[in-house]
Amino acid sequence: MNCLASDSEVLLEHGRRVPIEELDARFEDERAMVAGNELTSSPIQLFTEREETMVYEVETETGNRVTATADHPFATPDGMTALEDLAVGDEVLVQPFHGIEDEQPEEFTILSESDFDDENPQLVRALTDRDLLPLTSTDDAFDRLLKLVGFHTGDGAIGNGGQTWFYGEPEDLESIRADIRAIGFTPSKIYERDRSHEIDGKSFDTTEYSIRASSKAFQKMLLKLGAPSGRKIESDFTTPWYFDRLTNWQKALYASAYFGAEMSVPAAQHDKNLYCPKVSQTRVAETAGAGERFLAELASFLEDLGIETSRIERFETSSSADHETIRLRLGIKNDSENLIQFFSTVGYRYNQKKRRKSVTALQYLKTKKAVIDRRATIASEAKTMADGGTAVSEIKSEFDINERFIERSIWGGRKGRPRPPSDFPGFDEYCETVSVRENLTVPTRVESIEPVGEESVYDIGVAHDEHNFVANGFVVSNCGVRMMTTNLTYSDVRGHEEELVDALFDDVPSGLGGGGIVEGDIDTVEEVLARGVDWALEHGYAVEDDLLHCEDEGMREGADPSKVTQKAKDRGKNQLGSLGSGNHFLEVQRVTDVFDGEVGEAFGLEEDQIVVLIHCGSRGLGHQTCNDYLRKIEQQHGGLLNQLPDKELAAAPAGSQLAGDYYGAMNAAINFAWVNRQLIMHRTRRVFERVFDRSWEDMEMELLYDVAHNIAKKETHEVDGEQRELYVHRKGATRAFPAGHPDVPRAYRDVGQPVIIPGSMGAGSYVLCGGEASMDLTFGSTAHGAGRLMSRTQAKQDYWGGDVQQELQEQQQIYVKAQSGATIAEEAPGVYKDVDEVVRVSDALGIGDKVARTFPVCNIKG
Repeated sequence: MNCLASDSEVLLEHGRRVPIEELDARFEDERAMVAGNELTSSPIQLFTEREETMVYEVETETGNRVTATADHPFATPDGMTALEDLAVGDEVLVQPFHGIEDEQPEEFTILSESDFDDENPQLVRALTDRDLLPLTSTDDAFDRLLKLVGFHTGDGAIGNGGQTWFYGEPEDLESIRADIRAIGFTPSKIYERDRSHEIDGKSFDTTEYSIRASSKAFQKMLLKLGAPSGRKIESDFTTPWYFDRLTNWQKALYASAYFGAEMSVPAAQHDKNLYCPKVSQTRVAETAGAGERFLAELASFLEDLGIETSRIERFETSSSADHETIRLRLGIKNDSENLIQFFSTVGYRYNQKKRRKSVTALQYLKTKKAVIDRRATIASEAKTMADGGTAVSEIKSEFDINERFIERSIWGGRKGRPRPPSDFPGFDEYCETVSVRENLTVPTRVESIEPVGEESVYDIGVAHDEHNFVANGFVVSNCGVRMMTTNLTYSDVRGHEEELVDALFDDVPSGLGGGGIVEGDIDTVEEVLARGVDWALEHGYAVEDDLLHCEDEGMREGADPSKVTQKAKDRGKNQLGSLGSGNHFLEVQRVTDVFDGEVGEAFGLEEDQIVVLIHCGSRGLGHQTCNDYLRKIEQQHGGLLNQLPDKELAAAPAGSQLAGDYYGAMNAAINFAWVNRQLIMHRTRRVFERVFDRSWEDMEMELLYDVAHNIAKKETHEVDGEQRELYVHRKGATRAFPAGHPDVPRAYRDVGQPVIIPGSMGAGSYVLCGGEASMDLTFGSTAHGAGRLMSRTQAKQDYWGGDVQQELQEQQQIYVKAQSGATIAEEAPGVYKDVDEVVRVSDALGIGDKVARTFPVCNIKG
């Protein structure tokens, strides 16, 4: 939610809704619903208010309305779009279920230890250890148990030995499993079995899916909460004893879960109407009265929400050998307004098929209502014009509707509201044209956008992969490193250092400003931003193995070149294939130590071997993109920035149009950076060919790995025992995935992802592999380098570039060349932390394990 009027209602967990301004004092204790890949809940982390801001009311063709600022992002089939970029007729995505008005439950004890006096003390301890005793009406666990009891009443069974069974479709059983885990118990896997049936002489087969919980404590708690035991047909269960004391949204948890198990799915009747959704049950004659009370209590609850039900029907059925049985049935009246109220406030839980169909039904009924409302308005206006003396021909020309409708409106004496036109689709036909997404959203068109003045607006931020706060400013440029191995040894290079450093300096552009290996145009830049290293492969600057040994195979999904500004592209077109300045470098190194022989062999590393390290990013294109979005963030989210401890943490809420645009631009800049390093590697191969008079293939100049620094990525990690998709922002860090992770290239999956940690040009660098503890401790990350001890300004005061260059050559046989002495001074070995200590900590923590150490032979800098 972003920049909404005070009365905009936020959908919260458990089907509650609340005006956004009321979240001010309680947002940290709430969970909002988020339409990501599925409709799910997420903690709210942020609440802000902006005073007196111009707002606009948006209305869709299905009657959805919201008042928001011009920069408020709306979900559309093509992604997030700011209101100011929407027009009448555009499609937006809506989630039609809006829930029940939030209300604080009356607090009372549902179950206490005294309710289990006759039970085994171990059973009581199992419940108290899970904080389920005492159980009160305000506990989150109670809300989950309400759903479980409701569904079990419809489609569950109590088995022997403490086994509690639930039956349903696999996707629905997964939701039940999640709630069982959330209250502290362990559900089984989903079981599957084929069953044969015979009804009225016809045989057919079905597949039955089920899960069970084997805890006696869980079973006993469900029974105490009102789940029926034994054969339901003979049971005298009604709604639970505490049902009347619950708030409406709590009652809806129980009822909607029962309806998910037992109520019929929305379906077409005739004449563009839907069948009355019905729920039924069979009881023996002795308990039929309890069955009627059960349905009457549900009907009373629905009536409190303004939902009309039919009279409870009672049918005699074919009696069993032992008992006379009665069939009982309750229906929701199929008046459109009534069905809209039911589907949008109660509906079905634990049944995705019915939920999706109810969303379609909601949109159909709202569309039909909007069409009828328009026809009723035209009929009224036509009658008024005729009564005022306007000629019928003129009235007909005034409205875009068939002439017969106008005539009947004027002379026909129509009673009641008009019907939809004959070409209005039936429900089944409509269902073929509407696709409900997994997150239960559907597209609908914008009917109007009107300014309504100035008022205070509110904003919340949630901790979810679609609505998280994506950090800005530090990630666009995708600084990173790649290491290339060779079959050369240090002795092969001795005597060629000066020639090699001069040739690399001449052939690999470096320093500030323009100049690159490829002088492209805007079309070239667009392709690079979209395709990454695949572009380099097509144009002869890469081979297939280069892509296979690059993070993400050298192409970030979700890259959107259209979100990179023209100014950034103009800067990038002259810098494609260049080192830049600062701490970026190209360094020829020798392997001095191999700490892990097995992993070293997998990486193709051995002592005394020559390798090449390339450290650079997306140059001016990335820097410009960062600046462009920082300005936009300051303009659109000033209220959020004022709450941050440091302005350098400037961010836009994920899920907002701005955040979506920036993420697309960042991914495009990452692609640019990978191509930039690929072009430098290509040129380096050519330099080695000239200096050593053999082909790069003969020298086995192969990419070990390219790993990005300083980027944000969507990844799946375990948080509080659950797998969640997160934005992982690695500023000053690099990825370090362990062995077995599916995102590690196949060549290294058995040993772990290569991790490259550059040190200073006088101290060497390290190659690590992702450690086993990295996923648990650091979201699969470790440090990305030694890190500075002093600023560049201080470095230039303390060091003289010429002296540093001379000392490196004379004392350590390291040949360095740069555009200026100042650059060498800024990067003097003394301005960096001890890389040995940085790596020691990483290795000791198990987040990045030492594999090999390298030492510089020659180095070029911008």
